[in-house]
Amino acid sequence: MSGSVLPGISGYNPHNLQPWTVEVVTSVTALATVAVGLRLLSRHIKAQKLWWDDYMIIFSLAWNFIVVGLIFGMYSAGMGIHADKVPLDDIVRMAKLLVAAEIFYAFNLVWTKLSVLLMYYRVFRFPLFKNMAYGIGAFVIAWVITITFLFIFICVPVEKLWYPDLPGHCIDQVGTWIANAASTILSDIAILVLPIPQVWKLQLRKPEKIGVTFAFCLGFFVVFASAYRFSVLFSYSNGDPTYTLAPTVGWTAIEMSAGIVSACLPTLGPVFAVCATKLGIKRTLLTTRGERTNNTGSSKNFAGQSGTASMRDGADLELQKAMKASGGAGFYRLPDSQMSGDTTRAPDAELRPKHGYGYTVTSHPGKGDGESLSGDEVPLHGIRVHTDFKQSTG
Repeated sequence: MSGSVLPGISGYNPHNLQPWTVEVVTSVTALATVAVGLRLLSRHIKAQKLWWDDYMIIFSLAWNFIVVGLIFGMYSAGMGIHADKVPLDDIVRMAKLLVAAEIFYAFNLVWTKLSVLLMYYRVFRFPLFKNMAYGIGAFVIAWVITITFLFIFICVPVEKLWYPDLPGHCIDQVGTWIANAASTILSDIAILVLPIPQVWKLQLRKPEKIGVTFAFCLGFFVVFASAYRFSVLFSYSNGDPTYTLAPTVGWTAIEMSAGIVSACLPTLGPVFAVCATKLGIKRTLLTTRGERTNNTGSSKNFAGQSGTASMRDGADLELQKAMKASGGAGFYRLPDSQMSGDTTRAPDAELRPKHGYGYTVTSHPGKGDGESLSGDEVPLHGIRVHTDFKQSTG
């Protein structure tokens, strides 16, 4: 739409951002939906039941759809067109929809972050690591409660946000967005960095550690999206709210979808394995040492050392069998919640999945190899691998 006296934004169409908004929002939302679908397909391939982290990312995708619906509502009200070409009633309607979209957007980010933290919880059982995950989770929950009140009561009375001439007062809207973006970036970095030190403590070869680290670091794209969205916030102008809001909204959709995709990437090993098999690729960087040892007949144990007294041959063989059965996605296999025997459960057994082959790295400070172990634990040089052999030996 031409003829506006208001200036455009550098790097964007100077007259109409509606086509750009539709293309961006539609494409990234489709990408997030595909990522969640592939995650569910991975669960189906490995015959694993869904757990809380899976349900949480599905919930996050549902809230993403709600935000997208609100974005298209703003689109129909004239978002992307210069304000001097949009009726006042439509500008008011867009402002109301924006408040709702901001709230749903904040909660979408929280559901995604909690999904990642729950995934960490089912993989790593180091007490310090779990406490750090709890701390970050508490922070993001406190953050979303705070930011929700800020978004709702940015103006007092609330109606002053879309009727500026009403008596009352408002805090700086862009300043609120900046504070929200800074907190989001900080928590994203903390969540993404959290597992990396633990990965490098695992009994894996260096290339395997690099591969696992790379899988987790793929999530840093969401940090880039959040950072770029942060820079776009400064292009917003109260003098032309309908047009200048479009880039911020577009990058909001990118940030939400990038978070969902990043949360799903570490779970897609089974899908990648099937694709690799179809392409004739037999080995990957993340093939577990136990599987390679079993295939080559080497006398080396899972820890990569031969003749070690801390790994009994029978337990080593069972571990290799269980790992091979789990499909090679070594850093994301899930243990049975049953500990030793049929009636003894771990303190957190009710929270943990009751399915799947796998191992989860655990730490038991103060216990040596000579002390008694529960029925499904094998000592690995001070790091214990929690395994489930019940189905693999059947």
